Amino acid sequence: MKLTYSTPPGPRKTSRRIGPWEPRRPGRFVAMETSAEHSGPARRRGRWRTGAQSRERILEAARSCFAQRGYDRATVREIAGAAGVDPAMVHYFFGSKSRLFVTAMEFPLNPLDEIAEALDADPEELGGRIVRRFVESWDASPGAGPLAALLRSPGDVRSETMFSEYIRREIAAHLIPAISGEDPELRAELIGSHLMGLALSRYVLGLEPLASATPETLASWIGPVIQYYLAGTTP
Repeated sequence: MKLTYSTPPGPRKTSRRIGPWEPRRPGRFVAMETSAEHSGPARRRGRWRTGAQSRERILEAARSCFAQRGYDRATVREIAGAAGVDPAMVHYFFGSKSRLFVTAMEFPLNPLDEIAEALDADPEELGGRIVRRFVESWDASPGAGPLAALLRSPGDVRSETMFSEYIRREIAAHLIPAISGEDPELRAELIGSHLMGLALSRYVLGLEPLASATPETLASWIGPVIQYYLAGTTP
């Protein structure tokens, strides 16, 4: 004879909401939201850095990388790694390496923006406009910023290299489309070297009367030279 067994029905299970930190089984806890006051995104583990803190870390890393490796060799990826952030965050805050450099070195104005505005002038007046806008951008905060401090360091070839690389790659290179004469790359380099010498003499060395001359005076003297570089006949 075959025996069968039946299990008496147990107590009916009822659904019950578990409390915020109530044990479901020994050694395990679950967190469940029981009211609106517990709602919101989960907290990240570890130290949380705000956007402002991340931005400042990027600027600190940029100053160090630019000073150590120069403008050309320093990369956004390297700066992001030194700051402990993703490279996308560098682009989010600053857009480009050029703008990161300008911000990190605390330029009063972005020279590229000033040069771009000068390029809208009459081609025959372009040289004077470039000099005037370049000087005005530095005069907005004379003698301030990490770049000026680095350039004043005696015998610091790296800082001079960093500055000259920036002038050549970002300012002189952007002037090439406005050059109508032969050898545009050489002409652009000549413009960049002239502007670099002007900045060093006026703001770092403080040579007088160059250091106290007005932007208009400098534009009237140096502008024709820049204009010749732009459109003059090849010697």
